[in-house]
Amino acid sequence: MPFGGLRSLIRSLEHARGEDAGPTDADRARYDWYEEGCPCGLPPGECTVHARARPAQRPPAGDWRTWLLLGGRAAGKTRTAAEWVRDEVRRGARRIGLVAPTAADYRDTMILGPSGLLTISPPWDRPRFEPSKRSLTWPNGAVALCLSADRTERARGLQFDRLWCDELCAWSRPQRMWETVLLCLRLGDRPRTVVTTTPKPIKLLKAILDDPTTRLSKETTFANARHLAPEFITEIAAMYQGTRLGDQELHAEIVDTSAAARFPTFSEARHVLEKAEYVPGLPVRVAIDCGLSRHVGALFYQVRERDGVTPGSVRRILSVFGDYYAVDKTSADNALAVRQVAERLCQGRIDHVHLDPASTARSGIGAAARGEFARILGERITECWPVHRVLEGLDQVEILLGAPPREPDLWIHPRCRFLIESFKTYRRAEKHGEVLDVPADPQHPAEEAIDSLRGAIRTVWPGGRMDSSAGLRSYQFTGTG
Repeated sequence: MPFGGLRSLIRSLEHARGEDAGPTDADRARYDWYEEGCPCGLPPGECTVHARARPAQRPPAGDWRTWLLLGGRAAGKTRTAAEWVRDEVRRGARRIGLVAPTAADYRDTMILGPSGLLTISPPWDRPRFEPSKRSLTWPNGAVALCLSADRTERARGLQFDRLWCDELCAWSRPQRMWETVLLCLRLGDRPRTVVTTTPKPIKLLKAILDDPTTRLSKETTFANARHLAPEFITEIAAMYQGTRLGDQELHAEIVDTSAAARFPTFSEARHVLEKAEYVPGLPVRVAIDCGLSRHVGALFYQVRERDGVTPGSVRRILSVFGDYYAVDKTSADNALAVRQVAERLCQGRIDHVHLDPASTARSGIGAAARGEFARILGERITECWPVHRVLEGLDQVEILLGAPPREPDLWIHPRCRFLIESFKTYRRAEKHGEVLDVPADPQHPAEEAIDSLRGAIRTVWPGGRMDSSAGLRSYQFTGTG
C-alpha cells in the first residue's frame, strides 16, 4: 500500500474512534490537571478517573528559573513534570529539552511510561514521537528534543525555552551535563526548567537548592498512595521505613548514606516528633556549647520516663524541644538570646544550665564565657556538664538513637532544624580512602549542636551507664579529656 494510502487509513481509523473530533466537556474535565475541583467531589490527587494536581504538584507562583521537585519513589514526579510540559506547550512554549540519565530512560519513563507525555496527553493534543529523530512534535508545532545525560556533546548548539531534567541525581556526569543544557536554555522571555529527582547528597543538587532562583516542592511516596498498589506501599514501607535510606527513597530527604556518615541510624521519620514539645511542669534544661570558638550552640530539653517500662528502670527519654545557634556574638549577647528563646518556647522557664567545660577558659579579650552565662541566666542553676571523652559522648548519642526496630530514646521537635540538619551533615574524616573516627571538620556548625547534645546526655547519664534490661548494651564510660 502506498504511504499516502496508509496515512488515509490511519486517519479513517482515528475518525471511527472519534479521536479527531473536538473534545467534549467530559473529555476536558478528565484531562484538566490544574482544575481545582473534581467532578467526583474528591480532594485533588484522590480521584483515579479525573487527574488533579495536589498542591505540591502545581508550579510555584512568582518569578523563578528552576522548579526542583524532590520526591520519594513513585511520589508522582514524572506525572507532575509531564503535565507541566504539556501546559507550557499550550501556553506557547515551542522548543523543549527532555534530559534523562540514558536514552532508555527518556523513552521508557518521560515519553512512553505510565505517566509519560504520550500517556497523559489527551487524544486531541497528543504529540508524535519519532525515535529516530529523538523528538516529539505537538499539533501546534512545538517540538521537544530528547537528550541522554551520558552523551553530553549531543546538547551542544541546541536552543530551548523550557527544560525537563529527570532523575538528575542519577546522571553519570551531572555537573557537566547541567552546565551544558543551561547554556541551551536561551529562548523566550522567561526560560524555565523543571528538575525531578529522588534526592542524593551530590554537590550539584545542593547548589541548585541554594540558588535564589530555585523553588522547591517536596512529596513523599505516601502522598501518592491512592494511585499505587497497596502491596507496593506495604512492601516498600517494610523495606525502608525508619532508616536513613528510607528518608531518602520514601521521604525525599537529602541524607548522607555513605560510610563517613557519623549517625547512620538517625531518621527524621523515627526521631523527629511533635510529641517532643515542651511539657509544662517538667524541669527545663539547657545545654550550651560555648568555649573559645566563634560558634555557640544550645539545646533546650526535658527528661521523660518511658511508658510501659519495668518499674524502677532507668530507661528514660531525652526530649529536645528547642535549639539555638549563633556565630561571632559575645557571651552576654548569646546568654540574652538563649533567655529570649526560653521565653518563646517554655514561658521563660530554665531550671538547669549546663555549659561546655571549656567555657571556663579565659581569653585575652574578655571574661570567661561561663561567668557571663551565669550572670545572665543565674549562678545558682549554672554548671558545667560532666567531663568525658568526645568519642564516648558520640557513642552515647548513637545508643540513644537506637537502630530499628528498637524504639529511640531521643526525641527531637520538628522546629529544631539546627540539630536535625547537624545530624545529617556530621561526618567522619576520610584519609586515603579510609574513614576515621574523628570529625571531618571540627569548626563545622554541626559540631555545636552535636556537642551540646552529648553534653546534655551526659547530664542525664553522668557515668555513661544505660539500662541493659531495656535492650541496650551496658556502658560504663570513665575517664576524662
